Amino acid sequence: MIDYAQIFLERADWLKYQLYTVLSRPYVKDVTITDLAVMLNSKYQPTYNVFQELLDDLVDLSGVSRENVRTAMLAGVDLPLSLDAYRAYLVQNSLVYRIVDYVIKSPSPSPSQFCDQEFVSRSTISRKLKPLNDLLKQFGLKLKLAKFAFDGDEINIRYFLFTMYWWAYRGTQWPFATVDREQLEDEFAAITIVADRPLTHLQQLYFLAISHLRVGKQARIRPTESLRAFDSKVKQHNLRAGCVRPPFMPVDVAAFNFFQISQSRFDMQTRVPEAAAVELALLTDDASSIVIDTLVAAVYRKECGDLSDDLYLNLLRVISGFLIAEGPTPQAHDYVGGPVIPVSAELQQLLSQVVASLPKTSEFEAFRKFEPRFISTMGPLIAPYLDSVMHHRRLHVRLSVDPRSEGYQELTGFINCVPWVAGVSDSKCDLVIGNADSLQEEQPDFTWYPNALDLSPYRESLIQTLVEKQNSLNDVG
Repeated sequence: MIDYAQIFLERADWLKYQLYTVLSRPYVKDVTITDLAVMLNSKYQPTYNVFQELLDDLVDLSGVSRENVRTAMLAGVDLPLSLDAYRAYLVQNSLVYRIVDYVIKSPSPSPSQFCDQEFVSRSTISRKLKPLNDLLKQFGLKLKLAKFAFDGDEINIRYFLFTMYWWAYRGTQWPFATVDREQLEDEFAAITIVADRPLTHLQQLYFLAISHLRVGKQARIRPTESLRAFDSKVKQHNLRAGCVRPPFMPVDVAAFNFFQISQSRFDMQTRVPEAAAVELALLTDDASSIVIDTLVAAVYRKECGDLSDDLYLNLLRVISGFLIAEGPTPQAHDYVGGPVIPVSAELQQLLSQVVASLPKTSEFEAFRKFEPRFISTMGPLIAPYLDSVMHHRRLHVRLSVDPRSEGYQELTGFINCVPWVAGVSDSKCDLVIGNADSLQEEQPDFTWYPNALDLSPYRESLIQTLVEKQNSLNDVG
């Protein structure tokens, strides 16, 4: 997982931020410095020193007495400042953040001018930019010191800048003083294709403001075939309420619209039914179909059942990003943080084989060029689906039924289609289905009456028996 805090905060500020992150957790209450040292995997004295520095900051920022702030911090209640507000304060002390902010907002950025303004040397800037460029490399980007400008695909530059500003402020501030918020809202209403929640709406305004700053510096997006196809489908579905306005070009608006639906989400059941259908139509083209079909064929497991709509669309979003930006686009887990589901070696190899099997044409070059990023992005999405196989035994069923009974073939066909059943077996057995005319003298777990022409009346109770048996096996395992 990428730690934006380590990149964009000075070392002393990063330590304070780590401590305040722990103190902000709802379950951290009535703790001592010793407790905090254990939570941070540190020693008492360094933790005490950082605590005192953090306490100084919070007293200055809140205006609350030192004793009251200290009590609130250790008690874990009524903290004087939100974590987002504190991070927004710290990030403005960061030289790396100020470099990027200057490069984006200055009309004519100059390394010499910045060095004079900040009283730092070029060697200091070069050293500070190294971790940032290590991060940017994952997205095919670089911040060049000589030109004091970004190098790489413009759509990904805008994606990255969004992640930096959103990580820093999370909507607590509007960091784009030269972009009029009210006019931006009006423009947003004309070109948006998604009616979304307030927080997501604010994220999209950040991206739109960044797009304005970039266009103002004559930074243009290079249209790809996938981006053109995406824009055509937006028009076909009449999703925009208004027209493209200068200084934006159609490609800028198309990139913004793709950003609106490019991030993974898991809320299919709470959205209007047509939302998923529209997104599916927008993201599906000849190239994305080849990749998603190859991927699904590789990861699908009968015992897991079909991929959920949420999972399928999230995979398609990542794939479309590779095609539209000709490289990986940042995802929420990159900058929001939090635990990332580990990707097993087997799954990594499986995804590597998917990339290797794609057509050897330029259209799919981004998947090969950025294969590690493809694996690290796709892996955590797919792992929970495959884990439902790895952590659950499949049932082996024996039929203690005369094969000449009416409906026998329907019964065997039904059993073999149940995802968590390994199949009908004569040897290994977890569950027995039998009837009064059984050829074997054993007590069945489920009784099926002979000469039943129609299995329908028994399906529900049979499924319940299979579920109960499966649950009991998992409990034992």
